[in-house]
Amino acid sequence: MNYLTRRRAARRRQLAEWASRNQRSPAGEPASPAAESPVTAQGAAEGRRLPFELLDPPTALNTLAPPSRSPNGNGHHAVPEPAAASEAAAPPALAAGAPAPEEPAPTPSLAEPAQQPGAEQLYQAARRAWEEHDLHRAAALYRELLARDPQHLRGRNNLALVLDELGEHERALEELDLCRTLDGTSLEVRVNRSAVLAALGRYVEAERELLDVLEQEPTSGEAYFNLGLVTARRGRWDCAAPHFARAIELGTGREAAHFYLGEALNHVDDLPGALQAYQRAVELAPNNPKAHYGLGIVLDRMNRPDEAAQAYRRSRELHIR
Repeated sequence: MNYLTRRRAARRRQLAEWASRNQRSPAGEPASPAAESPVTAQGAAEGRRLPFELLDPPTALNTLAPPSRSPNGNGHHAVPEPAAASEAAAPPALAAGAPAPEEPAPTPSLAEPAQQPGAEQLYQAARRAWEEHDLHRAAALYRELLARDPQHLRGRNNLALVLDELGEHERALEELDLCRTLDGTSLEVRVNRSAVLAALGRYVEAERELLDVLEQEPTSGEAYFNLGLVTARRGRWDCAAPHFARAIELGTGREAAHFYLGEALNHVDDLPGALQAYQRAVELAPNNPKAHYGLGIVLDRMNRPDEAAQAYRRSRELHIR
């Protein structure tokens, strides 16, 4: 047996040992299905928890969008902001959610934030700070906005998103609970809330929230995507895979959905399916080192070492950048 053959045999043994161990999270650390420990802010910053994501902000708002976070260990995607019902490009979840009121309501809804002098300027400034990733300044501006108008629900929702990104998950949950008291019909707020619950390690509550959302809106791709993340974080990869696949079918086609579908299918030993999912993730986000690394793992398990080595090499190059 020559050196190259021995090296390949050693790699196959290593992969076999890896597959036989406890299931692992997408970041690579062991995650027992029965162990559901809370996630710290430090872990989130290092990419050690799943990036529980939500919709990108509606482009019809004509405002600066919060910075997105790719699932490559740099954090998590922005949690979506509810859109005004009068805007043409309102997200499907919101459009299909609350019925139109028969008469003007005295309490502003999430889709119709109260406008006071200076409120919109503060709102725009807070979003710009968020877009620049100046999270503390964004939080301060949103608080100033809410001091003037406590019922400005988009501002309160966005404050929760900033707090979540800062690792202040309990306070983020408090803000989202306040949002629900003012508009309990918003599916977006409920999906946001499930993401924060998951960040706190409260997976059963997060899963229940998402199942309730899907009962009201069975075509919510974002709810399916987040449900896949919750079940995957609990080590239930066989349940997570169909959730990710359904999210993709419903139009949640960003690379994160394909990436995590690849993770799930790899864990349940559906190697052809995992290969296809990782390849699509690489097509959509060619600079994601984790997608290339996952692709390499599957190619290695399929006994295609030359292609696997190329994928590993590309992953290392992207990590070095």
